[in-house]
Amino acid sequence: MGQFSLYRRYRPQTFADVVGQGHVTTTLQNALTEDRVAHACLFSGPRGTGKTSTARILAKALNCERAPTREPCNECTSCRDITEGSSLDVIEIDAATHGSVDDARDLRDKVAYASAGGRWKVYILDECHMLTAAANNALLKVLEEPPAHVIFVFATTEPSKVLQTVQDRCQRYEFRALEPDAVARRILQVCAAEGVTIEEAAVSLLAARASGSMRDVLGLLEQAIMYSGSTVSAEDIARLFGSVSDEVLFEAIDLISERDVGACFAFTDRLIRSGQEPREFLRALVDQLRSLFLIQHTAAPQEILDVADDRLDRLRGQANRFGSGELLRILDLAGEAHIQLRQAVDNRLALEIAFARMARPDLHASPASLLARIERLERLAGVAAEVPATESPAEPPHPQPAPRPAAPKAPAAPIAPKIVEHEVAERVTPLRQPAPSPPPVAPATPVTPAPVPVPAPASVPAASSEVDFERIQRAWPAVMELVKKRKITAHAMLISAAPAQFADGEVVLQFPPTHRFHRDKVSEPGSGYLSPLVEAFFETFGVRPAVRCVLGDGGSPAAAPAPSPRNNPQDLPPSAHEMGDDDEPAVSIPPPKDPIDLIREGFAAEIVEETHH
Repeated sequence: MGQFSLYRRYRPQTFADVVGQGHVTTTLQNALTEDRVAHACLFSGPRGTGKTSTARILAKALNCERAPTREPCNECTSCRDITEGSSLDVIEIDAATHGSVDDARDLRDKVAYASAGGRWKVYILDECHMLTAAANNALLKVLEEPPAHVIFVFATTEPSKVLQTVQDRCQRYEFRALEPDAVARRILQVCAAEGVTIEEAAVSLLAARASGSMRDVLGLLEQAIMYSGSTVSAEDIARLFGSVSDEVLFEAIDLISERDVGACFAFTDRLIRSGQEPREFLRALVDQLRSLFLIQHTAAPQEILDVADDRLDRLRGQANRFGSGELLRILDLAGEAHIQLRQAVDNRLALEIAFARMARPDLHASPASLLARIERLERLAGVAAEVPATESPAEPPHPQPAPRPAAPKAPAAPIAPKIVEHEVAERVTPLRQPAPSPPPVAPATPVTPAPVPVPAPASVPAASSEVDFERIQRAWPAVMELVKKRKITAHAMLISAAPAQFADGEVVLQFPPTHRFHRDKVSEPGSGYLSPLVEAFFETFGVRPAVRCVLGDGGSPAAAPAPSPRNNPQDLPPSAHEMGDDDEPAVSIPPPKDPIDLIREGFAAEIVEETHH
């Protein structure tokens, strides 16, 4: 097999050998043909994509005996010396260990020396982002105006850390991560050259683990060949590198969809006992969940996923078990757990907690968990699309949504919701509407009316015989209390008004003459002050009347509710005959309340302890 590693023995020696970087090699070849190579080049991109190898090929092409040429011959003395690393005209510097200002000054002093025999003197600075600021500044002048026989090639994996003034003086070439297909073809070429037989599934596993780095994949392939010999199978790759099988991933997602935390703990135990590395398992689980999410939102997922038809059918069946929000929540949790495992004290415990949160949204108090619970309730209620028959019927022993109470609702006929939020609000509305009961008024008197029966569901019954003006006057304080509970600002704007008339489903509210501002603000469309009043009417009388606001003359008996010993003086505004215009309060809540009381009422809070300073 030789003394060199595979990635060294199969290192590209010509531009044609460089895999997946045609946009770079073509540009360099054209520049070589026209003798227009830039005096400074910056090669940037992920590790293992051929930056340093391309820099060496460029140096060979510049100093080849056949130059100018699009490809080095690799036969002349100059090409062989550069390939062996013994050429005096190609100087490679590792900026990670030689990035000080002294190293930069030494390089600057030696640049002026003539080449040893070649046409060009090429300096290759690998990991140039490791140069110190002082070293960069020391190179700026010579980098901007180098001697005629010198070419600089900078290589880096982190171009954002390269000094901007250095980037401005270079011609930049972006190297890209290699596509899995290109990596797979290279693996087959190397295996054919080495006389090794490898399964197609094993090639896919190696290409997926390489993450676009050719150097990494050749290192993995060499390890697999040493383990398996001349025949490499997918099982050998999975056993050697801890790859997770499809059946394990399908089982894990089945358990999450069944919301069985106990089964998830048992699965985690079997996973750990089998020797599976938790982070590798979570990485594979994230890929599987990504496939499910793509299937939910892509018309032709097979073009992106590149999977067999039978596996695609299984993935589609699992994708139908989750709502979009729920699946995205699980995907986020799996990704977070994969990151957190790097610093976890106990990997097993961290994996168990992540599994429990994925399976049971109610165990994780977050907006995404609440959305997942709502989506599940919608599926159970038949609002969302029905779960296909492939879904497991098992459900965890946790509280299920209670049946809808038989409370009266305003709409006479069901209206199909247009969006999910409308449907959720429709289902929640009965929970906020109590059964018909007597109005919650102050202490009773001998003239207390009987409980008001709620009429048949109707939005606004015209001229209802069960609701009259006298009843509205008597219950006005209770109506205002309900308004106050719903929206305290609406209560503040309406406290000075009183019902003046009720006819044909319309309530006329009369404001004192000095409260024109209140009347105008309440009457503005979209102000939101009348909605709590209408809902309070519905909760008290079972009707939702129209409301018209007018200004009174201050002397009409209808301007205030009929006197009743049940009325609470704090809830009733001063009548016109009790105070003159000069005594009319300037604010909407007479008398003014302490700010602490307003905060306590607005947030339904209680004072736990008072501290005096």
